[in-house]
Amino acid sequence: MKNFILLCFFIAVSSIAQAQITIQVSDEETKETMEFANILLPEHKKSFVADEHGKFFIDTNKYPLPLKVIVEQFGFEPKEITLQNVNSFYNVCLNPTSELLREVIIPPKNAKIKERTYGRTNENTGKFKGEDSTHNYNQNSVDTDYEFGMIINIKNKFIKVKKIHWHINDFTYKRAFFSVYFYEVANGKPTKRIPHEKVNFILTNKNNGWNTINVEDLDIYISGHKKIAVVLKQQKVAFEKGKNEGAFIINAGLTIQANGVARYSQYEEWEKFPVSFPFYITVDSYE
Repeated sequence: MKNFILLCFFIAVSSIAQAQITIQVSDEETKETMEFANILLPEHKKSFVADEHGKFFIDTNKYPLPLKVIVEQFGFEPKEITLQNVNSFYNVCLNPTSELLREVIIPPKNAKIKERTYGRTNENTGKFKGEDSTHNYNQNSVDTDYEFGMIINIKNKFIKVKKIHWHINDFTYKRAFFSVYFYEVANGKPTKRIPHEKVNFILTNKNNGWNTINVEDLDIYISGHKKIAVVLKQQKVAFEKGKNEGAFIINAGLTIQANGVARYSQYEEWEKFPVSFPFYITVDSYE
């Protein structure tokens, strides 16, 4: 009887262990791990992100095998694989795309350079004021592919982005990983990604107030656009000890125009909202 109980326990533990599959995403050329790669489950219309080490864990109790998975990263060829129950670890290597060529932008030689800011520079302005819990996570949504940002009118200026500023009223995670992306805009929504170097940063519960990300050395030049979307993507979060939820609180204000945008998955359309939040960019404008 004792042996039977031990056998049942072993089978149960083995089943739990086999219920999780690990995906490791790497760069085929450099062999380096690829942080925050997109993990798509097309059969379930779900999208997630790998962690800062290129790893992602799939619960096969929630997403049964065989399971089609698409792994992609901006600037790389996507790769589709099918997870089977014969392997618990998949190493996925992505090749740089030959089609994506970053546009070489040369600033005008005789232009005057003027420092400008675009976006909302005051944490307390807006038609209506108040704190807004922008996004609450719990243990079941840690890997949700959530993006949000603002449409900013740069008035067709030729700009070089130097700094990104974001004000947070309160932050109840232990830490969170974010990325910033710039998009072209059509019909008031983000469309095509503007190629640029990675902009990743980490915030902790000590980062209340204004946070500034210096990107001057990344040479992010943007031209030929009346409006752009500056989007924050929350990649991963870590909770405080003993907690399984958290939030960041920002002071959102209602606006006449729908400047706020957000989506919870790459399978969803961008949503527009008549809100703004304290978030702006500092640029060199060539005029």
